[in-house]
This record gives sequence, C-alpha cells and structure tokens, in this order.
Amino acid sequence: MSGQLIRQKFMRRFVGMTRYSRLTAWLIFSAYLAQIIGGILVGDYLLSLSLSASTVVLMVLTALFIGTRLRGLNNIVHECTHSSFSDHREDNVLFGRLCASILTGCFKQYKADHLSHHAHLGDYEHDREMGAIEKFGLHEPLTRTKILQLFVTPLLGRHLKMYSGVNLSGGDGAFFLGLKIVLLFAVSISALFFPATVALFVLLPWFYIFPTLNFWTDCLDHAGVVGVKDELEASRNVLAPWPMRLLFFPRNDCFHLIHHLFPQLPARHLKAAHAELSEDPSYRGQPLAVGRAPRAITGLFAENS
Repeated sequence: MSGQLIRQKFMRRFVGMTRYSRLTAWLIFSAYLAQIIGGILVGDYLLSLSLSASTVVLMVLTALFIGTRLRGLNNIVHECTHSSFSDHREDNVLFGRLCASILTGCFKQYKADHLSHHAHLGDYEHDREMGAIEKFGLHEPLTRTKILQLFVTPLLGRHLKMYSGVNLSGGDGAFFLGLKIVLLFAVSISALFFPATVALFVLLPWFYIFPTLNFWTDCLDHAGVVGVKDELEASRNVLAPWPMRLLFFPRNDCFHLIHHLFPQLPARHLKAAHAELSEDPSYRGQPLAVGRAPRAITGLFAENS
C-alpha cells in the first residue's frame, strides 16, 4: 500500500486531534527556556570547580544537554509552521517567531523553506531544505562508507554554513529583529565578564552542537531515501528508547515518516498515531516505519562484534 492510500485510510481517524491550549503552550515554551538557562548556570558552576576528568565529562554533557533543549525550541518552530502547536492560530505565529528569534533565525524564512520540503520532498531543485545540503549526498545509498562520511561531516564543521548563522533580515517584523539584536548584545556583554561560560555553554551549544544535532537528525530522517517518490518510503521513524527520544528527539520528532504522511497532526499525538498505524500490515511491514536499521548499520555492528 502506498503512502497516499495509508493517508486516505487513516486521515479521518486523525482529524480533530487536539493541540495545546494557550496556557499549556506557554508552559512548554517556558520549560525549554528554563532548562537552557539552568544548563548555562550549571555550566558556570562546573567551571568554578577544580578541573578533573569527571568535571570535564559533566561540562561536555551539560553543553550537549543545552544543545538538545535548543532543538526543543526548534521543534516548536517546526510545529508552528504547520499550525499544530497551539489551538490558537495566531499563537502559532507568535511562538514560531519567538523561538526562531531565540535561535537567531527567521520564522518566515523557515516556514517557506519547510513547506517547500513537504511540497517537493527530495527534489533538490524545489525542496529548499534538501537542496541546501545536496552536496552531502543524502540521496546516495547507505553503505558503511557513506554512514561514516555523514557521521564525520559535522566533526569537520562542513555543515555549519548551512545549519548555523544569524538571520537579521527582519522578516518576522521589527520587534523580533530587535529581540535578536538585544539577545546578541546581551551575549556579547556577558562574554566580557564570563568568557568561559559564554564560550562553552552559550556559543558552543548555540552555533555548533545544536546545528550538528540538526544535521544528524536530517540524516536519520532522509539519508538513503532522498528522491523516492512514495512518501511511505521517503523518510523514516527512529524508534529509539524513550530516554533517548526525550533528550535527542524532543517534541516526538523521531516519528518523521508519520509527520510526512500527516503534516497537520500535532506532534503530541505522533506516538499514538504510530501505534494505530502499526495495526495496518502495509505500514507495519515497512522497515522505515518501524525503525529497522539499514543493513549497512547492522552489518557494521555485526562485523565489529
């Protein structure tokens, strides 16, 4: 069964699934922001301790944690693009612009690029998201060499031009442009008084760890299947253990195949939708849907065991 038939079969079941109330949406946004600020404060405290192997490990984990919380804000931007975060349509625009500003991005630009991704999935000429990273060859078969190449790419910083940067275009309006300028100014001033804290727990997560996690997530979502026409085979779910999902796939974005089949489905319901879709043998029999690793990965582990 094709992705189109799966969509037709289940569309009515998923219609009307609730989004967050305005209060809940603010609480979720505030929780991510508090975790980021809390992580920075923890990092600052760790810097005050005597240097040891355990302290260094804790600092690395703290910086990584902050990067994952920035991804949480980014995933809210993604949900707002589909108007699936809050019950109030205008709130989706507000939260999209607010979170994008904190990430020094532009909600208007992100929305245009992302909607082109859904409309022209895997078409490098028209899919702006995939087109921007064409040179990394996500359309190539997932051999062991290719997987190693995609893993190493961020370690060399080759992805940063496409995944990191500051957008001061003002596309979201004067207020949010001003918010970005104030935020960047505050970071610059803080760097004068707390240079190590800002470098390790603000700039590093903001402009390296967060972009790197985004690159690797794009690889997990689409590597090896870019250009496949049937949406049931053009992306994948990553069914990792729940602690890993909570940390590295905030907002249920591990269910990427489902998102492409039902882009208006609120992220809070993606796990339940996966359970319901798994009742269908066509979906259940699709390796990309049920999280089976590509043979190149399983073969790699088998070879090294």
